[in-house]
Amino acid sequence: MIWSNLEYVTLRLIRRFLFPGALADRLGGLVPYWRVNQGRLNPALIVDAYARLLRLGGIDLSDGREFRAVELGSGAANGTGYEWTGRFGGAWTGVEPFAPFDPRLDAKLLQRARLRSPHASFENVRRVKTLSELTDSCADCIVSNSVLEHVADPLSLFQECGRILAPNGIMVHRVDYRDHFFKYPFQFLTFPKAIWDNLLNPGDLPRLRLDDHLRALAQSGFHTDVLERETDIPNFTAVAPFLAPEFAGRDPDMLAVTLAALFCRKAPQLPH
Repeated sequence: MIWSNLEYVTLRLIRRFLFPGALADRLGGLVPYWRVNQGRLNPALIVDAYARLLRLGGIDLSDGREFRAVELGSGAANGTGYEWTGRFGGAWTGVEPFAPFDPRLDAKLLQRARLRSPHASFENVRRVKTLSELTDSCADCIVSNSVLEHVADPLSLFQECGRILAPNGIMVHRVDYRDHFFKYPFQFLTFPKAIWDNLLNPGDLPRLRLDDHLRALAQSGFHTDVLERETDIPNFTAVAPFLAPEFAGRDPDMLAVTLAALFCRKAPQLPH
């Protein structure tokens, strides 16, 4: 544990102070155990996953309906939107408050999508910075890929999602609960909040777990099914004796979750 902490803390300090924000995605290959955002490399794989999970939830994107999709945390380009509309039509809006738009990457991803879907129209792809720019009930489907683990206030986010979601709309969220230095998936749970927040947190890892998200979704009026869930018991067991006080008394089955896919619908309104 001493050696792993030494290596881990060193890498965390490098990540926080030398590779801030979007620079980590551009130069992430220089940081050991860091992975570049999949949306920059191959957004088609993200759309594959969205379509598969929606089918598990009973939604077939290929049935001819024109879905209005909103993706949270769409990244520096609209690649997922081009892939989505190229395959399924409809409209796609990316919401990206942090990553600056990269027109060169965007043009590259659009060209790839055009080669795969030569007869598709991509005019219904757009992006905004915040959900507040979108009108009530404007979305049939809200999706995200490795985004929720970066949101410090999920309750406010889900409440805003409920506002823009149509009455019969759904959400699918793929969440990566691992520490994003993937060699050490649970190491960040061993540091007290003050040390994590003030020294090691790169700014976008609030360390929320699956039960935190399920609670916030329920409070926001959503019924949620966990379609997929993966755990890493050996790695969690190794750090369990060293958990920080804020995690030490919590459900280990929730703390050990590494990946989850959440399928959400608005809960029925009870009559007054």
